Amino acid sequence: MDKLPNFKQNKTEKPLAILIILSGLTGIFLCLINAQYDGYSHWTKRLLYFTNQSNIWVIIIYFLSILPFAKKHKESVFFCKYIFTVCITLTALMFCCFLGPFADKSYHAWSISGILTHAITPALVLCDFAIQKQRFLINKKAIFYTLIPPIIYLILTSILFFINLDFGRGENFPYFFMNYFSPAKLVGFSSVLPYFMGAFYWLILILFLILFLGFFFQKLNNNLCGKFSLKKDKSTTKNR
Repeated sequence: MDKLPNFKQNKTEKPLAILIILSGLTGIFLCLINAQYDGYSHWTKRLLYFTNQSNIWVIIIYFLSILPFAKKHKESVFFCKYIFTVCITLTALMFCCFLGPFADKSYHAWSISGILTHAITPALVLCDFAIQKQRFLINKKAIFYTLIPPIIYLILTSILFFINLDFGRGENFPYFFMNYFSPAKLVGFSSVLPYFMGAFYWLILILFLILFLGFFFQKLNNNLCGKFSLKKDKSTTKNR
């Protein structure tokens, strides 16, 4: 990534980072203490889900971003923010479009913890990505780095699936589209909702969605870089 002129930090960035941390922590805390109420055998099982993991990644990177450590590693912190912005946006989209509508009432999907981890925290992260001034240009190759966390998650959960580990609700998969033995099987189709297509097609769809989000945020960031650079140049000219 190429560094831009050293713009002053937006005054709202640090308070927004703290708000993101608090929102994420509150959502995860409520999620864990209500695990049995939501039908999970143990609170630790909820940590196996991508939703909570993506929120944890966001909490960690935003906590690091407000420490003095971040001043010496601005580029690395910004790049991690980019990757985890894609991940938590994926969390929000998958929940709102597929998981939430199909969720059984026993999941309490639209509880306070569900809204915080699936909607509010992702929305705050998106706001931060849009307003931050300290930016670096993101090249197209960097888009593929956004695949790393989801692919690692896919590999690990697939291993757990085949060793028949319970994800907390008597099932050996975290999400319906990762059930390789569903009525649609791996590469088939079914009239049984939500298993209308096999896990393979779901995973391909999700991988393309991640790449699309990576491309979208890369373009958004680089366009904002140009706007901030133009404003900086105008400001410098006026002050001469």
